[in-house]
Amino acid sequence: VAPTQATVLFTGASGVGKELFAQTLHRISPRAQRPFVAINCAAIPDTLIESELFGVERGAFTGATASRPGRFERAHEGTLFLDEVASLSYVAQGKLLRALQERTIERVGGTRSIPVNVRVLAASNVDLRDEVRAGRFREDLMFRLNVFPITLPPLKERRDDIPLLMEHFLQRYVALHQREVPGFTARAVQALLRYDFPGNIRELQNLVERGVIMVEPGEPIDVHHLFRGGELLPQEALGLDA
Repeated sequence: VAPTQATVLFTGASGVGKELFAQTLHRISPRAQRPFVAINCAAIPDTLIESELFGVERGAFTGATASRPGRFERAHEGTLFLDEVASLSYVAQGKLLRALQERTIERVGGTRSIPVNVRVLAASNVDLRDEVRAGRFREDLMFRLNVFPITLPPLKERRDDIPLLMEHFLQRYVALHQREVPGFTARAVQALLRYDFPGNIRELQNLVERGVIMVEPGEPIDVHHLFRGGELLPQEALGLDA
């Protein structure tokens, strides 16, 4: 779907890497040389989401001392990633739908229509159809976003990815923290391959960074360097018999 202009909806639990997949899709798309602009809809208060998406004209409200483009304008000719889109209020959903249909936006306090050429990617950690049935999400917006759905399974269902991710995060945090870490012990590898990762890729990332910080120079990362934050680590994750 990357070479097309289709809207893509990523679904999956928190921490499975939806934004990384969205960034990758953008990077291999025809819009790769244009902006990739992300907004976490859950992190923006309802009172500000419209100005964040569509921008503000000077004097639109108290404190608006200068005109400011929103995420749609900043993503012009590129990709706009709407993370946690299900958290938008019903009112904001209606305004987003209009922008997607018309391909134009109006800044808060503005009067002119601004055309925008944006490819939209969205992500949700809940099923939008369930949200529609519960009356929390507009069905017409759900259909607009759900053109090409991609479901990302949790990390425990993608165990072949774990060694690749371990190595990737090891190299990242060795460079970031300027540490000498030769790798992982066999026991640590076994534990990570068998762990269920309730926090998905984000939890694996945190565990590897913790290990890099905890080891002595030249020492490989072992189980006790990784699992020291209250994680529930069953015996089978250590390769031990019950």
